[in-house]
Amino acid sequence: MRVGRGFLPQLREHRGKLILAGLLALISSGLEILRPWPIQYIFDHALGADGTETLSAETIILLGGSVALFIAVVRALTDYLMTLQITEAGHGVTRSIRLRIFGHLAELSPKFHRENKSGDLLVRLMGDVPMLRTMLVDSTMMLTTRAILVLGTACVMFVVDPLLAGVIVCLLPLLALTVKLMARAVTIAVRKQRRKEGDMADFLHEAIESAPMLQALGQSKETVRRFARTNRRSARAGMKAAKAAARLSATVESSLGFGLALTLVMGAWRVEGGFLTLGELLVFLSYVRSVSKPIRSGAKHSVKIAKGTACGERILAVLEEKQDVRDSAGTESPPSKPSELTFEGVGYSYDEFAALDGVSLKVKKGELTALFGASGAGKSTLTSLALRLMDPHEGQVTLDGTDLRSFDLDQLRSRFALSTQGTVLFGESVRENLLLGRLDATDDELMVALESVGALELVEARPEGLDLILGAAGTGFSGGERKRLCLARAILRRAPVLVVDEPFSGLDRIAADRVADTLRRYSADHIVLAVTHEIERLREFDWIYFLDEGRVVASGDHSSLLDNGDYSALVSGGAGGVQ
Repeated sequence: MRVGRGFLPQLREHRGKLILAGLLALISSGLEILRPWPIQYIFDHALGADGTETLSAETIILLGGSVALFIAVVRALTDYLMTLQITEAGHGVTRSIRLRIFGHLAELSPKFHRENKSGDLLVRLMGDVPMLRTMLVDSTMMLTTRAILVLGTACVMFVVDPLLAGVIVCLLPLLALTVKLMARAVTIAVRKQRRKEGDMADFLHEAIESAPMLQALGQSKETVRRFARTNRRSARAGMKAAKAAARLSATVESSLGFGLALTLVMGAWRVEGGFLTLGELLVFLSYVRSVSKPIRSGAKHSVKIAKGTACGERILAVLEEKQDVRDSAGTESPPSKPSELTFEGVGYSYDEFAALDGVSLKVKKGELTALFGASGAGKSTLTSLALRLMDPHEGQVTLDGTDLRSFDLDQLRSRFALSTQGTVLFGESVRENLLLGRLDATDDELMVALESVGALELVEARPEGLDLILGAAGTGFSGGERKRLCLARAILRRAPVLVVDEPFSGLDRIAADRVADTLRRYSADHIVLAVTHEIERLREFDWIYFLDEGRVVASGDHSSLLDNGDYSALVSGGAGGVQ
């Protein structure tokens, strides 16, 4: 089974508890097989005694009742311990699988995250994993236990009455085949249901994040209507899965009822013919009921297995995604104080669209360098290549002359600090958000970093200070304030290479001046590469690469680039003629 094999490592982590649960299941099954025999002893030797018994009827009844009570108590204790082991192993497997998925997602390239909806990934991580756990641990263990019980009971039934047992056992393969065929339909229906739920979760994720904008556009009611349609599609898929499961349950119940009726009729004939005692018939009927319970339970668990299989396939689809960027064999350590980041004939395409075409440029320590151009010119793609979030399809990116692909990936990224255009903050304290830049930073260093980007007043004005808790994604701060917090985190990292995307976006003039001064000081002994659309700030940079449609069409300082017609037109058009 592909899904089972795919998660064997997580099951092995908890094999001790699973083995113990299996041993307890064997004991429980044995006790269940013994359970009806005290009843047979009482019926045949006390209630139906022929006067040849050496013990009185009262003694036999008391002895049989005591044995029945002992079996019940020991079985209850065994089942309790088995449930604890299964539950503990199940939670452990859930934890291990989620950690495996999240660890894999954290390493997948930006391309994967662009092409897959975050809401659906959350459903796989939070909703699909428990269903998979139920299949791998709970249902598998229960079905194993029930199979042992059915096998043991069938053996004893053949000892009691081979003919009657043979008739009943012949019905089991037919029932098993029916369950297997109908469970396949459940799997297909559940697979569709989980896809619809993933779509609904993604819609909710986007709608909740965009609620203020939707309100401003007057689209709240339309969004509710769109959600209602998505919700209906999910509900219809859920009903199809429920109907398939109900048909399976009804088929099993009908088959079991037929088997019990057949046993009662044939058993009565066997008692009439003197082949069975009344007590043995009661034992036999009890065994038929005992076999019915695991079969009924097996049908229910087959539905859970169908759901778990569908969920496991969705999770494996994520885990089987290959990482676009990997460490090469024999990787080396990058320089601790590099002086030059170089792009040499770099090309990169998104499917059929060429984002970069033969780009060559150098970013040197001691110079404040900018990438400038219209949207879609390839600036953000260059920054992603610099951090090896993806690798170029043509050419190479080097650090002090060595291809980035030659370096250990973790060590390489430790040499970089990044401040993105979209602010990335978490719903934790200001301190915890900043410490993502450097975990060992002191509070004094945090304050210095905040001051360097004009953000110190953000915490000094609040009584909580650095312990101020941000809202989700940094809500509670303005866009410019969030931008400065992210830039402070990048500065705090003290990395030899700093990449900043739109460092002045959303900032007032005073804050932008402070950021410009900080970048200039930082570039004195670090490599600094900035992406900017802020035309008024182009004079701040020592060297500017002007990009258009994935190519470097001109480079130089701001004054020299004004001689380039396209650059001059873009600057003049965006800044009202500012030169």
